[in-house]
Amino acid sequence: MKKYILIFITSLIISISLISLTIIDKKKLIETPLDEEYMAFFVDGKETDTIPEKGNYYVSTVCDKGANAIWNYDNWAITIYNATQTGTRCSVTFTTRYQDSTGATAPELYAGLIPITYDDSNNILVANVSSEWYNYNNHEWANAILIDQNNSSIKAKYINENGSFKSGTTVSISDVLQMYVWIPRYKYKLFNAEGNTGTTAQMIEVEFESNDTAKSTGSSNGEWLTHPAFTFGTTELNGIWVGKFESSGSTSDVTIIPNVSSLRSQTVSAMFNASRAIESTTKLGLSASEVDTHMMKNMEWGAVAYLTSSKYGIYKDASTCMNADCEVWTNPNSNYTTGCAGDKVSATSTTSCNQWNTSTGVNASTTGTIYGIYDMSGGAWEYVMGNMTDSSGAFYPRYFGLSQPDSKYYDSYTYGTSYNDYSRGHLGDATKEVIANSGSYLAWNNDYADFVNSSSPWFYRGGFCGNGSLAGVFSFAYYSGGANSSTSWRVVLSSE
Repeated sequence: MKKYILIFITSLIISISLISLTIIDKKKLIETPLDEEYMAFFVDGKETDTIPEKGNYYVSTVCDKGANAIWNYDNWAITIYNATQTGTRCSVTFTTRYQDSTGATAPELYAGLIPITYDDSNNILVANVSSEWYNYNNHEWANAILIDQNNSSIKAKYINENGSFKSGTTVSISDVLQMYVWIPRYKYKLFNAEGNTGTTAQMIEVEFESNDTAKSTGSSNGEWLTHPAFTFGTTELNGIWVGKFESSGSTSDVTIIPNVSSLRSQTVSAMFNASRAIESTTKLGLSASEVDTHMMKNMEWGAVAYLTSSKYGIYKDASTCMNADCEVWTNPNSNYTTGCAGDKVSATSTTSCNQWNTSTGVNASTTGTIYGIYDMSGGAWEYVMGNMTDSSGAFYPRYFGLSQPDSKYYDSYTYGTSYNDYSRGHLGDATKEVIANSGSYLAWNNDYADFVNSSSPWFYRGGFCGNGSLAGVFSFAYYSGGANSSTSWRVVLSSE
């Protein structure tokens, strides 16, 4: 018989609209003298009377009577929210999690995220998190989806009553609202730290690490640097979830799915606010106390670009790649359809589309496999949160309504008047380090390279469908921050 902890609510507590209860002491839970009214615990599907010691588990929680709960992995405790009715009961399921041999941090599955994998026909399946569902050695980055958690029939397809995942279930793309890819924390060996030497496209040396590892702080060629994208304000992250495709839908209902037209003609302000609102969108099942949703930063784009140019991305080794071009193919679709590839590496402006899950379409992925990220070469230009200050050093949104965000949400660049003053770039953001030649105004793979300047303080990345060879993962340019019919953006999830 299940054992639960019974949460007693007094009339005083009922008058409060949001109630939280954090439980840390497992002994207190087990020995509370409430007959059969206890919290239930399950480890790998088997009920237990004890909470397992802190370890390598994914934890799912389910409460009844309108309550919900979040498991705190650091404190190894449950926090229960909205417990406004007497007799509220919760259960916690611990599932041993798989981790590959690369040292990549296991993906953090925040409440709402459902892990997925792909079969040999590239169908989407709910993953079994206890067995291999990603493998960075095989260019198979971890993927996850968000569905409408308020739709009971959709939710029941993929999630068991105890909150665990229905592994092996085929996922209908029509049920998916957003798709994400895990970028694990890593350090990289500096190769052009001064940014004053022209370099050609090459494999970047990357080593995965966890946030328990002392940060590498190299500043010269040959030294190692923990990629700055994994420091989010004062929080050291184990990784970030990056939108698998360009954003689509509307600013009030953002989707991240393939085979639709990306959402464009929005200001940076509208994009930023739409991204921040995702964490509070009830149907997605995320918790703002656990996860931070935000518009992709320039440094986060750099983190994906460098992992793409590593042996875990488009390279197999220093001289062999996933395709003959050693480059992510462009999305040349003139309708801005997400997840498309052309018929060759630098195809330009066409109404045709090799879809993301086809043998040709995967060439437009950052891994050359279906497990990677799409639309980072071509598609639409993508605004990122990279902003140049004004001449006095102050935040410079120009005139598009964005108040200065918390500094963790954007990368700041010093004022300049020249579009080819690459010295203002930062290590890790895939600007100054990847310039092919200081006189060519081109980055690796002949990608477009124009730096933010006094006329246009905002970065956008990747090029668009009509750029041909100028589009690419290393492409960057400047714009005002205003709406543009060829510019979209991307969403990132990280720990709060």
